[in-house]
Amino acid sequence: MYIFPCQIELYDNRDRLVRDQWVKIMKLRIVREKLEECYHSQSVNHMQNCRELVERYLRDLPEARMGGRPPFLKCLSMGLFGKKEPQAAPLDPAYILAEAQECLKEKNLEGALAKFDELCALPVQSPLPLLSRATCRLQLGKYEGVLEDCEKVLQFLNTDLGGHEEEQCTTVHSLALLRMAKAHKELGQMDEAKSALMRRNAVEHKLGRDGSGQDGDGGQGDQALAEEWKEKGNAEYKQGNWAEALAHYRNGLGYDMYNAKLHSNACMALINLKRWSQALKHAEQCIVLEPEWVKGYYMKGRILSSESKLEQARDVLRKADAMEPGNAKIAELLAEVEARVDYVESRLRRRKPRADEPAKAEDAGDSGTEQPVEDVDSDEDYCEDGTCRPKKIKLSITRKDIFNTAVDVGAALVGVALVWWF
Repeated sequence: MYIFPCQIELYDNRDRLVRDQWVKIMKLRIVREKLEECYHSQSVNHMQNCRELVERYLRDLPEARMGGRPPFLKCLSMGLFGKKEPQAAPLDPAYILAEAQECLKEKNLEGALAKFDELCALPVQSPLPLLSRATCRLQLGKYEGVLEDCEKVLQFLNTDLGGHEEEQCTTVHSLALLRMAKAHKELGQMDEAKSALMRRNAVEHKLGRDGSGQDGDGGQGDQALAEEWKEKGNAEYKQGNWAEALAHYRNGLGYDMYNAKLHSNACMALINLKRWSQALKHAEQCIVLEPEWVKGYYMKGRILSSESKLEQARDVLRKADAMEPGNAKIAELLAEVEARVDYVESRLRRRKPRADEPAKAEDAGDSGTEQPVEDVDSDEDYCEDGTCRPKKIKLSITRKDIFNTAVDVGAALVGVALVWWF
């Protein structure tokens, strides 16, 4: 059973709405009493002297009622004074929440989704309507919409759910990331699902609500130990002791596995040790935990470049350069990778044979030069301008052909010698 975050706002605002409506109704009652007194005192002059009270009463009436106003008052406003019906005031978002709540009680998910769409169209400065719509879309199987809503939720500040935890999610961001993980899983995007789930765990871990801390202290004890190991690793790293620094960083990750800086430092130590595959894993973890931190993309691009995966490195570095255009290190590495890519592509273009040239026999085992080409007459005649002559074709003889022929001749001679000897 899903808990819709908008229900939290509905419960919290219920008393305020009742109080506001009661105040409006009481104000309208006062205006009506004054209007009745005016009718009795002015008698036949009430049309002129009570006009202001009547207009005020008709203007405030829609806001003080739940569902419009009686038909005779509508006729009074349109016919008696020759004015158009005043437009109804914009519907309060709390009313839309209440209607969405009714749809959810009736298990009418399509109706609830329509109400959430209407609510999200309003200029609301809250992530809860978007999160509720994502929850509704998830149950309806509209997974692309779930990802879109959750990305918008992550742009808001991370706030608590107000004691309405669901699936061990205590904040808006952690619940949005959990919804994203489920949507990616249903779409078959397992890597993205794991990434979103790890980010969700990191959010809860930082707040100490994943069971690692006590009384919501954020796991400060473990984080302090992780920080100590990081300082020890930094001291070894500055002295060039990469292996010792890596050991300290890994000890720190044992206490705080969601620390992006520890993953980054461990990655740099592995890069200096030229252990590319392990370094790539730490770089990817760094990107998952801190998607807005450009260092993770820089390290990944550097590793891919060292492994000669130039096109992948170029794509990653371009993304990093777009995130932080003024970074000199990224620009320098990107220029180097693009130069290497251009060089490889130019070499491939030169090796590719042209369409108007005959294909030459490839010599896979020997890179030596070819022997002079001999012209050999073929059995077919070549006729041009009424004159026919034997057609000549060109054959290429390589060192490998000569070597194979020599081996065959030598084997034949050895066989003849053995037969003669025995």
